[in-house]
Amino acid sequence: MDQVLLLTIILAAVVAANILARHVSAIPLPFFLIIIGALLAGLPVYNDFHLDPSTFALAIIAPLLFNEAQNSSRFWIGRSITNILSLAVGLVIFSVLVIGTGLHVAYAVLPLSLSFALLAIVTPTDASAVNSIFEANPIAEEQAGILQHESLFNDAAGIVIFDMSLTAFISGAFSLNQAVILFLWEFLGGLLFGSLLGVLIVSVRLFLIRYNDDTPLIMVLIQLLTPFLVYLLAKKLLFSGILAVVAAGLAQGSERDKLRLTSSRMQVVTSNVWEIVSGLLSGVVFVLLGLSLPEVTQAMHQSANPNFAIYKLVLIGISVYLVKGFIRLLWARFLLKRRVRSKTEWRDSLVLALSGANGTITLSLAFSMPNTINGQPFEFRGPLIFIAAVIILTSLIMPTIFVPALLPSQDTNQPRYRWVRRMIQAGISDLAKEKDHPAEAQVVIDSLQQQLVLDSTPNMRLRRQLMSESHQVEQQAIQKLHEDGKITEDELTYYNKFIQLNNFSADEKIWKNVLLRIRFSLHIGTLYKDLNRAQEAFLTAPVALEEVYWREQFKKHDEDILPIEQVGFDAVMDYLKTKDGQSGVEANMVKRFYRTRHRRIHGEDVDGDIVYQMFMRAFHAEYELIQDSLQSGKIDSALAEKLQRRISTDEMTYLENVEAFRG
Repeated sequence: MDQVLLLTIILAAVVAANILARHVSAIPLPFFLIIIGALLAGLPVYNDFHLDPSTFALAIIAPLLFNEAQNSSRFWIGRSITNILSLAVGLVIFSVLVIGTGLHVAYAVLPLSLSFALLAIVTPTDASAVNSIFEANPIAEEQAGILQHESLFNDAAGIVIFDMSLTAFISGAFSLNQAVILFLWEFLGGLLFGSLLGVLIVSVRLFLIRYNDDTPLIMVLIQLLTPFLVYLLAKKLLFSGILAVVAAGLAQGSERDKLRLTSSRMQVVTSNVWEIVSGLLSGVVFVLLGLSLPEVTQAMHQSANPNFAIYKLVLIGISVYLVKGFIRLLWARFLLKRRVRSKTEWRDSLVLALSGANGTITLSLAFSMPNTINGQPFEFRGPLIFIAAVIILTSLIMPTIFVPALLPSQDTNQPRYRWVRRMIQAGISDLAKEKDHPAEAQVVIDSLQQQLVLDSTPNMRLRRQLMSESHQVEQQAIQKLHEDGKITEDELTYYNKFIQLNNFSADEKIWKNVLLRIRFSLHIGTLYKDLNRAQEAFLTAPVALEEVYWREQFKKHDEDILPIEQVGFDAVMDYLKTKDGQSGVEANMVKRFYRTRHRRIHGEDVDGDIVYQMFMRAFHAEYELIQDSLQSGKIDSALAEKLQRRISTDEMTYLENVEAFRG
């Protein structure tokens, strides 16, 4: 039970950090996650928290890298394999040897083998750690591809070198021949084993699809289990579990190429599941880093060695990061092949150097160092973990500060969202011309306008103010009817009660909802002397019952509410038209509420088949706008793809919830 509680709190922290990052875009998401993790470390339930590196690698790193690999382009990898291997293997080995040797010379208290081990820990990159920066300041496709694919392969190189360095320190001996054989066994063996197992699992999935056994439950579970199975089997055979998972992920990605448009639903479900799993695990990584910081500082305080003073270790961490970044800059500038020459090669190289952020693998390797060696406490464990933590934090802070300054700033009015609005407006404009089925067209228009509301983040205080003002406008219009002698005192009293109750339920608060359900169920039960109808009334939304309730109240007094409501409705609509310019989003929300009330109280049942036709017509209008804009060069294919994906998602959402759009 305690473990479930700990995990639940961590997941809640990931949710909270993501919400904060959306509203404070200047600070990348990893910092919120680390800070919240550090705060959680102060809770009593986390007093004895210890990160188990083997569990961390299996439960978090394996599925993360598997997902990154299956989403990678095998065409892009094949075209850029020289650059990828240059960074993932060549740069890793060079950095470990050069910087590790220099660190040992400058800080002689640290043995050469452990200097190599430290560099092996902090050399693997984690491109996902700075994704939030690139969302606001997009980098070139070639740079993004290099970063993504480099991080898939340099993890294995770092892990293998770390294992060899630690083994050399423990045994006190180092064999170059044995090291090369071990490297090739783990590196090439992991790739080959992962590829074979990945192809086998893909074949099983394709077999199931061929015989119509491709239900989301079966297929998604097989895919989720794949990285764990591959990692565990590879480790049993002493291969690189990480590389085996990457190879299996690349094989899994080939499945989508074979499926193309078949088994579409399964592919959509799988993609959505992995998007959630990947985002969740990426967040957990940095929460765990924050949770582990107290353990790092505690390990430091346990050492009385003056050579391990915190200021020295901080200086070492920052120095290692800067030297590592400088070598990475020169490597990116002079040793990477470019398909297209540009005048900004130094800037692009500097972006690549800054983007070598550390994260998941660094954290895992740091904590995988043993607590004891040959029965004696391993005194270097705390200092090395502390240095690694300094480098991780520095590698996250530096791109946050400098990458936005290096890259051209993105237009604050993001084109994608401007075109989403134009696209939705195209659907609304087309349906506004509908003359034969205005009620059904209005249902769809209201739904499309609701999309504009959600995309624009409405001001709820302003919305409540408009509701209150609309209520007053309607009251004044009905009062004028009474003053002109067009309605009786009785009708004025009952109608005022109707709009007061209407206004009461407009904000949809839960306690009001429950109160109204009780009231309407008692009324219906008393009116019809029928318990079943009373139960149905309680289970029906109050906004759907208000109109029925008041029509019956007026009928009991031989009066008609419909002409009175028409006057009130027209007065409110005229008033809200004056608010479209300064508060269009909020005004649309209020309009939709009044239109729904008007349609229901007049008993205008819409035809579900016509509503379906109107939705298809609106989606078609949106598609036509995108197609015309693409052909005329107003948008590029990348933006068109995102917009069309948005329309497809809306279509699927509608088809999954058809009944919800008919009321």
